This record gives sequence, structure tokens and C-alpha cells, in this order.
Amino acid sequence: MFFRFFFLIVILTSCTNNENTFFGGKILNPSSDKISLYKNDILIDESIIDSSGNFQIFIDSINSGLFNFYHDPEFQYIILEKNDSLKIRLNTLDFDESLVYTGSGSGKNNFLMDVFLRSEQDEDFINSNLNLKFDEFKRLVDSLYTDQFNSFNTYLLENEISILSQDIISSAILYPYLSKIHSFIIRNNISPEEQFILFKPYNSNIDFNLKFLGYFKPYIDFIYLDIYNRVKNEIKFNSFVEFNQKRLIKTDEIITSYLVKERVLRFHAVGFLLQKQHDSINRAFLKTFTQVSKNESINKEIFNLYESLKE
Repeated sequence: MFFRFFFLIVILTSCTNNENTFFGGKILNPSSDKISLYKNDILIDESIIDSSGNFQIFIDSINSGLFNFYHDPEFQYIILEKNDSLKIRLNTLDFDESLVYTGSGSGKNNFLMDVFLRSEQDEDFINSNLNLKFDEFKRLVDSLYTDQFNSFNTYLLENEISILSQDIISSAILYPYLSKIHSFIIRNNISPEEQFILFKPYNSNIDFNLKFLGYFKPYIDFIYLDIYNRVKNEIKFNSFVEFNQKRLIKTDEIITSYLVKERVLRFHAVGFLLQKQHDSINRAFLKTFTQVSKNESINKEIFNLYESLKE
């Protein structure tokens, strides 16, 4: 009887442990005394960094997806899924470039980190070439994107990762390049016809309702810029405030995901208010904002910002 009871406990304990997810590692030259793990701006857990630079976080149950870890004043995105046992090693003196992952779940995160580093390099290169002629710029961006995407396809031939991880990495590759296309359009006043040509190779991969990217800044940046250009191309407006009101309305029209919509609306409202327009302009903008934004928490945040900027 005792043996059967003991055997049952072992099985149950084993099953419970299999659901655990671990995030830990070592930080050289720590800039604060702790590291915090977030998902969708919600604190999941945090750990004190010991005198040797080590930390560890155990998560009993997890909603797989894109997380952030913060070590003040830096942060980075990571993919965490059930049963991952992910360890990091980094030196705060060279935060991103020194960051390396080991353990279960490390492969996808090392590749994701390579994507971020490559995207930063390419962004600097593209920024220095925003004055290129249309055809030259298109060839440049298409080539840089294709190189990254082909590298990912090669990785997938040799490594098996979940569909969710594939979607996150594909998006991390795609949307920064699309944002730079929008920057080129705005800077050079590119016609709607040529804009269509620029985006045609990517249209089948663009999605405005990816909830798992709602807190991924490059994705929100892209949507914000895309709506800017859509309104500029499609809708007549007579003033600065009317243009921005139309952008709020367009956001409400084209995004069906509640999460993504509210994230974009918030991003737009914060950016608008920080420009410190005349109070009558701000109030006209906020009137439209409250008509389209249904998130009471965000609405309160935006009105608090408005009041604080008036002082």
C-alpha cells in the first residue's frame, strides 16, 4: 500500500515539474540588484541577483509567447514556452551584443537576438539611404529582408520550433523593414501608386490583428505609420487636428483586435499630447479619442497625461 502511495506521489510530482518553466542565468557587472520578467506589461516574477551575479525564476504555469526581461535600465524580448529552461549570460557593459542563451528554449532565443541585432544594423544602413531613388531603395530593402528571411528558413531546416515561435520570429524580421518603407514614403512624399509597388511583395504577410504582438514595439510602430500614410492618401482633411482625428477613426475601422487597437490608440494619443498643442486642439483630439477608445484604464491614463501637461 505504501509503495503504491509513494509511486502515485512520484508520478504527480513529475507531472507538476514538467509544467514548470525556468528563467535564470548570470549577469556580469549588474546595474541594479534585481531582474524582472514581464508579459504584456504585467509583472510575472522577479529575482534578486546574488553576489555572484546569478538569478533564477520558476514559473508554475505559463501562457507561452513573447515576454520582456528588465534589468534597469535595459530590457530585451524573449520567447518563453511551457517546459523551457532558459538561462542567459550577459555583461551590462555591452548588453545586447553580449547576451547569450543556453538551455531548453535557447535556440529560438539566440536566433531572435540575432534578428534584433541584424535589424538594428540594417536600420542604420537604411536610414543613411533614405534619399535613394525609388527603384534603388526598393532593391535595397527587398534584399536586406530576403537575406534575413532566408537565414530563418535555413535555421528551420535544422531546428524544430513551435508555430508560435516561428510567427514571432517571422514578425520580428518583417515589421522593422516595413516601418522603414513607411519612413521612406513620408520623407520623399511617395505617390500612392508607388507605395503599392513597395508593399506588394509583403501584403500577404501583413496582419493588423496579431494579439501576440500587442506589446511588441516594432509591430505597433509599423501599424502607427501605416495608418498615418493611409489617412494621408485616402482621406481629405482641413487641419492638423482633423488629420489626427481621422487617424483615430481609421485605427478603429481597420483593426478588429481589441488589444492591438487599444495599444495603437494609446501610442497615438501619447505622441499627440506630448507635442503640447493649444488646449482647444488637444480637447478636440481627446473628444474623438474617447469615442473610439473603449479601454477605461487607458482613457484615464491619457486624461491624466493631458492634465499633467497643462500644468
